[in-house]
Amino acid sequence: MLAGFSQVRFDGEFDFRMGGTFVNYMQSETEFHTSLCCSAWAVSAGENSFIWVSCDVARFMECDADYVREKVEKATGVPRAHVLVSATHTHTGPTARPSISPFFPAGDLSYFEKVGDKAAEACIKAWESMGEVTMSYARCDEEKCVHNRRYLMETGESMMEPGGPEYPGRLMKEGPEDTELQAVWFMRGGRPVGIIVNYQAHPSELYAMKYTSADYPGVMRRTLQAVYGADVPVIFLQGCCGNLTPRDHEHDATWGHGIDGAERVGTILAADVMRMMSVTRETSDVSSVKVKTMKQRVNLREISEEDLRRSNEIFELLVTDRSAFDKLDVSEKGYANKVRNLLKKWEIAPYEDIPISAIMLDDLVFVTNPAELFCEYQLDLKRQLGPKTICVELTNGGICYVATKQGYLLKGYEMKQGFYDYHAGQTIEDAMIRLARELGK
Repeated sequence: MLAGFSQVRFDGEFDFRMGGTFVNYMQSETEFHTSLCCSAWAVSAGENSFIWVSCDVARFMECDADYVREKVEKATGVPRAHVLVSATHTHTGPTARPSISPFFPAGDLSYFEKVGDKAAEACIKAWESMGEVTMSYARCDEEKCVHNRRYLMETGESMMEPGGPEYPGRLMKEGPEDTELQAVWFMRGGRPVGIIVNYQAHPSELYAMKYTSADYPGVMRRTLQAVYGADVPVIFLQGCCGNLTPRDHEHDATWGHGIDGAERVGTILAADVMRMMSVTRETSDVSSVKVKTMKQRVNLREISEEDLRRSNEIFELLVTDRSAFDKLDVSEKGYANKVRNLLKKWEIAPYEDIPISAIMLDDLVFVTNPAELFCEYQLDLKRQLGPKTICVELTNGGICYVATKQGYLLKGYEMKQGFYDYHAGQTIEDAMIRLARELGK
C-alpha cells in the first residue's frame, strides 16, 4: 500500500482565542505545556485514495473543515469527499467557531483560516511523502484512564463530574465506559513511519487553566516520539467521549486532573501503545482500500419557553449586571449560547444533514461522525461490526453532544448543550453501521 504521513506544528505561529471554557484570553497569555499540531496520513489507492488530518483543536465546524477540504482537493486531486478533518478535542487549543459570540468581543477571527491552512499543509505534505508501507494493528483495555463522568443524583437527574465519592447527593454512575485502546502503525524499511491511536476520553484535564496544550494526546505523542523519533507523526483519533473523562470520580477525583493528570494519562497510553508495538510482530500489505461517505439527516430538538426565558435572562446580565454574569457557571453561559445558536438553526430548517464516513483497509474499518456521542453508541457499534472497528467523532464538523435516550430523560449538562432530538444518537450509529456494512464489514 502507498501511504504518507506528516505533522505540522501551529502553536506560536499566530495568536488565537483559547477554547473550551468560555473564558476570554489569548494563547499569548498562556504557559506552554505541549505543542499543538495538525497530524495527517494519506493513502493512494486510485478512486479510493483519501487524506485524513487530526488537529489539536476543540472541534472544527463543517464550514472550517470544508475550507481545508477544498484546499487539499485543489492541491492533490483527492476529492474533498475523501478528505477527513478531525479534532482531538483538546480544550486548551483554539476556540471553536460557535464559542465566539455574545459573551466577549470577537476580535480578529482570521486564525480559523490560519489553523485551516496548517491542516491543509499537513494533508499536502502527507500526500507528497507517499511510499510503500505495511500495516500492523493491536488493541488492549486501558480502564485506568477513562471513566463515565455522569452521575445520578438524589434529585433524580444526572450531574456531570460531581467531585469524588464524598460529593453530597451522589448516588451512582449513570452508564458504562469503553476502555478499549486501539493502535494502527505503518512500517517502511523496518521502522514505523506513522502511528494512529484511538481512545475515548475528554482531553479537558487542564480545563480553565492558562496553558497551551494538546492535553493527554499531546503527552502521548511526545512520549512516543521520544522513542520512535520526532519525525514519526502520531495521529490521535478521538473516540466517542461525550460522557467520558480521564478523571476517576468513582474513587479519586484528582486522578486525571491538571498537569499531573495529563502527564500521567498520556504516559500510560503511550506505554500501552509501545507495548503493543513491541509484542505485535505481524505486519502485512494492505490489498484492499475502500472509502464511502454520506449525509445523514438528524432533527433539531424543540426549544422550550423555559429555554428561551433563561437564555434571555443570562444575556440580559451582560448589559445590566456584568459581575453577576461573570459569577455564572460555565455550563449556564454555554447553555444560553446554545439556545441562541439553536434558534438560528431553526430559522434555516428543523433538521441538519451531517457527514458520515467509512474507510476500510482490508478488514479494519474506520467510521466517523461529527458529534460528541455518548459511548454507549460506540460500544453497540463495535458489538455489531466486530473486532477491528475504530469509531472517530468530531470529524468533518462539530455538532456538540448527542446523548442516549436515557441521558435525555436524566437531563444534565450535555442535554442543555445539545442541538438534536433524542433519536439523533441511534440515527447516527445506524448510519455508521450501514456504511461499514456496505464496504463489507
